Amino acid sequence: MLFNKTAARLTASLLLVSTLVAPALAVTGTVDSGDSPLRVRSQASTDSEILALLDNGTQVEVTSTAENGWYQIAIDDISGYVSSDYLVVDGAQEAVSAVAAVNPAAAAQDAAAKAAAEAEAAAAAAAAETAETAAEPRYGKVTVSSLNIRSGPGTEYDKVGSLRAGRVVTILAESNGWYQIESGYVSADYVTIVDAAEASCSSKGQEIADYALQFVGYPYVYGGSSPKGFDCSGLTSYVYRQFGYSINRTASGQLDNGTAVSMSELQPGDLVMFRKSGSSSRASHVGIYIGGGQFVHASTARVGVIVSKMSDAYYTSGFVGGRRIV
Repeated sequence: MLFNKTAARLTASLLLVSTLVAPALAVTGTVDSGDSPLRVRSQASTDSEILALLDNGTQVEVTSTAENGWYQIAIDDISGYVSSDYLVVDGAQEAVSAVAAVNPAAAAQDAAAKAAAEAEAAAAAAAAETAETAAEPRYGKVTVSSLNIRSGPGTEYDKVGSLRAGRVVTILAESNGWYQIESGYVSADYVTIVDAAEASCSSKGQEIADYALQFVGYPYVYGGSSPKGFDCSGLTSYVYRQFGYSINRTASGQLDNGTAVSMSELQPGDLVMFRKSGSSSRASHVGIYIGGGQFVHASTARVGVIVSKMSDAYYTSGFVGGRRIV
């Protein structure tokens, strides 16, 4: 019985539209209130005035439905509202079918409106998905030793800066083979896309490299590990300590920190280790790679902290490995 009443209520909602299209088709309902009479009220509310009492089995004309579970009905000269829980709409499915047959244009209009609503919902969902995708940041890593930053997407635009190899940037947009970044445009041919995890590590490594560069020109002091003076491993251990990383104090000891990387895999912030010819140590010198085939290190008492090229013969032949700490 409960299922029949629910179905009747849903179908009667459709009939409200149907009666507007074809009012000549009457929709009737039968009171189903058991031993108690059904109250007809002036408004669709139990707080409103009672206009009449209808016995179980009485038939009425259903003129419309209310949103809060009431039917508007008419019987004799009375028009009011009754609870849909106690009224079973008669022949509702047949009436709906009849309306569609009598007025196919209205039925087609309803179908078109439904299709339009579905299309609009699908478009909104697609737009939301596109917006979500667009909101996800993209990251790119420079793959050449030095990449020019241009003021616009093309080589005809002015050069406004440059990026070292290994530098990770956030890509804001893409246009004709060029990536827009915060400071301008770079050619997409020399940038490889990386995921957020790699970008995070690379970004931290770049911070470390940039921090180390501020000590260029500082004095070399054997055994030193502060801005008053550095030796090679004193510089690297000091720099990493500022970022919360504790690494071994000697060049040989730092070969045991982090993970091994080859020369071709070096990224800014990586440690680079060298062994002087004839040295019995696993590593006799260490620096911090800054990208573009260069590294910063505390060299000798004569020159202090400097930047050198990995391609210099001394460092190429003496390279024993790189270590990635972050």
